[in-house]
Amino acid sequence: MTDLSITNDMIPDLSGKTAIVTGGSSGIGRGAVEILLEHKAQVFILDVQPPPQDLESTSNPIFIKTDISSWPSLVDAFSTITCVHRASVDIAIANAGVSENGNYLQQCFSPAPLESAGWLALKNEGGPDYSTIAVNLEGTMNFVMLAARVMKGQADGGSIVITTSATAYVPEYSLPVYCAAKAALTNLIRTLRTTLPLHNIAISGVAPSATESSTIPPNLVAPILASGLPVSTARHAGLAIVYSATAKQSRRVEDYGKDSEDTDSGGRWNGRVIHTISDTFTEVEDMLIQTRPQWWGKRNVELVRKQQTTTDTRDTMKD
Repeated sequence: MTDLSITNDMIPDLSGKTAIVTGGSSGIGRGAVEILLEHKAQVFILDVQPPPQDLESTSNPIFIKTDISSWPSLVDAFSTITCVHRASVDIAIANAGVSENGNYLQQCFSPAPLESAGWLALKNEGGPDYSTIAVNLEGTMNFVMLAARVMKGQADGGSIVITTSATAYVPEYSLPVYCAAKAALTNLIRTLRTTLPLHNIAISGVAPSATESSTIPPNLVAPILASGLPVSTARHAGLAIVYSATAKQSRRVEDYGKDSEDTDSGGRWNGRVIHTISDTFTEVEDMLIQTRPQWWGKRNVELVRKQQTTTDTRDTMKD
């Protein structure tokens, strides 16, 4: 793992740059919005709730009421940004998310019906509530897709940052659906980090541990605080997000398929995930990749890489 020292003065002047932040009215999203505004970016907040007045009075971010779980709502938001405001999309932060109600785990342990009438009643209930998936995974994937489509048409491309979660790496037993969605987002970053740079687009993530946010259930925050353990501030996680959107790297995090170390010249911060906890920042993907032969097996790594090489047709995606 690579511990990072990230400070506010490491964020460059963002005058003339446009950033979109989903879920930017509160919590971690608001932390990122505040930092973006301090560095003079034009900020669009996409949220179901408007930002508080004190944030609006700081530097006039533009609020667009958006439900990211709704494809039409997301498309309307991007249309407003690009067609009405004639703005570019230099930074896109996919931060909006919700927790879960715990019903999935409860239903796993509920006794199955003993008769066909019981199964019929269960069938007619309509199935479990997967709104957590609709917002955290499907909505985020749609947001990333739309942001990438806009950035592909821009000469300078852009940077996408996803707020994933430490639970993607170290799951919380009481939040199985939430953890599953966040793990999927982390793998989305790993997949797209090999293709989006072909179009001058970077993608990365931030994986906060317990942080001041409405997303984390109170029943989880209370025992953490009672034990004297740290809960990060929303601004701390927000700083990692804005850093990820603006930083540079000396080399890519991983070669893929036909990639060669000889062709890697660094560039935008890409394919990396920063874990935030207490007052620390740690980049975690680099060490996972370096140690992969130990936990996946050296021969397995070699064979999988050869398989990737035979199916690597990314050169056809560069136009």
